[in-house]
Amino acid sequence: MASNILVLGAGELGTVILTALAARAPPSTKISVLLRPTTISSPSPNKAKELSYLTSLNISLVPGDIATSSLSTLAALFKPYDLVISALGFASGPGSQVKITNAVLAAKVKRFVPWQFGVDYDVVGRGSAQPVWDEQLDVRELLRSQSGKGTEWIIVSTGIFMSFLFEDFFGVVSVSEGDVTVRALGSWENQVTVTTPRDIGRLTSEIVFWEPEFRDEVVFVAGET
Repeated sequence: MASNILVLGAGELGTVILTALAARAPPSTKISVLLRPTTISSPSPNKAKELSYLTSLNISLVPGDIATSSLSTLAALFKPYDLVISALGFASGPGSQVKITNAVLAAKVKRFVPWQFGVDYDVVGRGSAQPVWDEQLDVRELLRSQSGKGTEWIIVSTGIFMSFLFEDFFGVVSVSEGDVTVRALGSWENQVTVTTPRDIGRLTSEIVFWEPEFRDEVVFVAGET
């Protein structure tokens, strides 16, 4: 069981994962979160409240920047931890997911949960309308090629974040002057699997503490279909 956990990022998903880990972990487990140095040293008022909440859960704040740090710097940062969970999504920029994965593997972290929350990228395949999804497949190939060589991995596949359904850019639900329009994804016969961020956090916590441990596999979970 992990005794020293690092979560990358404290956005919408990172915060609920940290909250769930703090509630589920044994008292001897140390939990930390990686944040940009300026987020820790000069937080906005809202962010200061969020950081105060995390520290009240005995979560340590660790400065680090995925974008500007070299791979070797990140590997050295990750090395003391026996579980790294990435809650840094696509907003972290192209190449970030592969960079994080390579750093985790170089550090020989015992267990790794990458940012793979969402659709089943193996089913989607390469060449989709979302170029960043190809990078997710690169991460899976990297991890599978290293199976049994030092770092165990768990991919948590959750379906679409439920909140996405209500974003204008997604095109499923739109509101105009009080009128609500709901559209099907291709056909009314198609089903969509969705999970709320809060449930993703709770399920991720259960999965990483589950005995016997999950090793080198995709774990499928869902809120609603």
